[in-house]
Amino acid sequence: MVFEMSELTDKMIKLLDGWETSLPPEVVPDIRDFVFSMDDSMISEFLEKYENAGADWGYSEGSILVKKCLDLTLNRMLNFDVSNIQHLVSALKDLKDGKSDRLVILSNHLSYSDANIIAVAFDKYLEEYGFRDALSVIAGPKVFTHPLRKFASMHFNSLLIAQSQAVATLEVPLPIRVIARAAAKVAEDIKNRVKIFLVFPEGRRSRDGNLLPFLQGVYRLIDTGDNVTVLPVSVVGGEKFLPVSQSLLEYADVKINIGPAENIRDVVSSLSSSPNLKQDVMDYFGRKIAAIHPVERRGVYGQ
Repeated sequence: MVFEMSELTDKMIKLLDGWETSLPPEVVPDIRDFVFSMDDSMISEFLEKYENAGADWGYSEGSILVKKCLDLTLNRMLNFDVSNIQHLVSALKDLKDGKSDRLVILSNHLSYSDANIIAVAFDKYLEEYGFRDALSVIAGPKVFTHPLRKFASMHFNSLLIAQSQAVATLEVPLPIRVIARAAAKVAEDIKNRVKIFLVFPEGRRSRDGNLLPFLQGVYRLIDTGDNVTVLPVSVVGGEKFLPVSQSLLEYADVKINIGPAENIRDVVSSLSSSPNLKQDVMDYFGRKIAAIHPVERRGVYGQ
């Protein structure tokens, strides 16, 4: 097949040099067909947003082109098994009906692809309840240091935050004042611009598949003083689709299990006598995710 390549298409492909090597050879023609079918306005939108993604702390908008491209790729390569979808539906209905102000999705973290997997698995339900482009994802700086990871981050809206020094993997750790400023900016953007967001409270990918301790600092992002609903989610399979330290995507079975949503105010009230409330709230949700997670992977929350 012969393609006519526009200047913008050529620029996009050069920007993502090597992207085809991340795909199985038989998937490449489908993605190439998609890329070459995009009109210049959609590519121009992507290029502008790509240039600015990760340039500053806080919110940046996703790209329609990336969403369509990754929806196609993941639906082609993954076999989804989603359990207890009724909990997501109930939470979205409450959000739509005004019974909650914001929905926070908490998930374990095994792969850079986890957020993309959740976005694709939940997409039709988000659209059904009027939240088609509402999903935002908390991301650390490392996501934006690699062209293909940066591309994948534009599958949804992103909220760039500085990782705490305890879990940061950057060569030069960020000063505490920078971490605090980034957290404040993200918290402000959440209150003003975000209805649904996903966060990985472990703060990093688990290398052995077991749950790691949930970070106390995530509490600030969840409890913003609003009527917030928290939805626990377990995801297994992302580490097969995009293994740690590998750039080649693999076919994989993905299992997602969803727990009942809870109002953050109810959880805080139940733990109000705690001397370390923020950590106890995070550990509470750690146990909630462990309860829907494979027994052998419950890690620190296994008891």
